[in-house]
Amino acid sequence: MQRLVAATVAAALARTGRSTRWLAARSGIDHETLERKLVLRADFTVADLSDIAAALGMPVTELVPRLRGDESGREQGGEE
Repeated sequence: MQRLVAATVAAALARTGRSTRWLAARSGIDHETLERKLVLRADFTVADLSDIAAALGMPVTELVPRLRGDESGREQGGEE
């Protein structure tokens, strides 16, 4: 799960064309801490993901991988 979350955050950031420094400043997460989380040396918290989603202008649910058995009706990588 940690790897999927980090990859999802990195992909979302890459789509914006912004840097990790930009994201750190916009989300309020220390840059070194953000880098550690992206390379799997620390876990993202729910608060981190909320702050990152707000900085990127997206719903936090887009940063959390859908688990098997999730009956939300949302297809992974797609929309209803």
